[in-house]
Amino acid sequence: MRSAPKDFAMSFNTSMSRRAVLTIGAAGALSACVKGSSKTLVIGDQRGGIQALLEASGQLKDVPYAIQWAQFPNAAPLIEALGAGAIDTGVGGDAPFIFSLQANAGVKAIAAFRAKGAATTVLVSGTSPIKGFDDLLGKRVATPRGSIGHYVLLAGLKRLGKPFDAIDMKFLSPSDGRAALASGTVDAWAIWDPYAAIGELSDGMRIIPIDRSLTPGLGFVFGTDASLRDKRPLLADLTARFAAARTWGETHREAYAQMLTKQTGVPLAATRRYLNRSVNVPVPIDTGLIAEEQGIADLFQEAGLLTKPVQVAPNFQQL
Repeated sequence: MRSAPKDFAMSFNTSMSRRAVLTIGAAGALSACVKGSSKTLVIGDQRGGIQALLEASGQLKDVPYAIQWAQFPNAAPLIEALGAGAIDTGVGGDAPFIFSLQANAGVKAIAAFRAKGAATTVLVSGTSPIKGFDDLLGKRVATPRGSIGHYVLLAGLKRLGKPFDAIDMKFLSPSDGRAALASGTVDAWAIWDPYAAIGELSDGMRIIPIDRSLTPGLGFVFGTDASLRDKRPLLADLTARFAAARTWGETHREAYAQMLTKQTGVPLAATRRYLNRSVNVPVPIDTGLIAEEQGIADLFQEAGLLTKPVQVAPNFQQL
């Protein structure tokens, strides 16, 4: 899961940022030649994402339809492209999905997976006296605004019965957050892998224990009303292949690590570390999962990140 734009509400507004428009334009140009084709699936991806995993696991062999790939820097512009009809499907995390619903972007979650383990966490310097979440009260903590790291801080404060400003949150990109903690500008950093693993191995940072129930770790395969109407069999086939590829990744971790390092440039030691402490598995879309996602949305709204309440249930679509 990657970081959010500085202002999610604006990023999903009809007046999209210039970068988002250019990204969507590129994806639109890619899919223009196959517009209306029920035999081609246009898939949004991120580096080291769906395509890499499907190729490594052999799940792209004998696919009975054409695939066009569109690359995006993170999940937010990918979901914008879905809402604009430039791509048919893609994968992203729970937070970008919620913010897309605020703008009625027409994105549907059609399959789900969950990262179990320490994929999202809080780091401090190796010499920090901070031992647990309670010690973060009154401290400066970096995290990307509207990200799952931000959610972990908000959820922890709510569980403690503390106001949301009881932690001095500094909203920084992953790279800036790492630099801020390394320099001592902040006291802690709420982030996810591979950034956490890189911070541990490259900067001597230390993970503090947190309640793992604060990190739901949900991710989704997305579709749109149009792709569900016109390409449902293709989407069903892709989600089945993706689930099989996820299972392969958990049973072939070294091969997966080698492939991810080649794709992303993350040091192999860091890739191995985060793959070996977090299991990413397909899970059913059921009432419990939908309630979890609604809880994330409700907390973001309570904290003032959403301009209006969102209801997530109508935006889940079973294949």
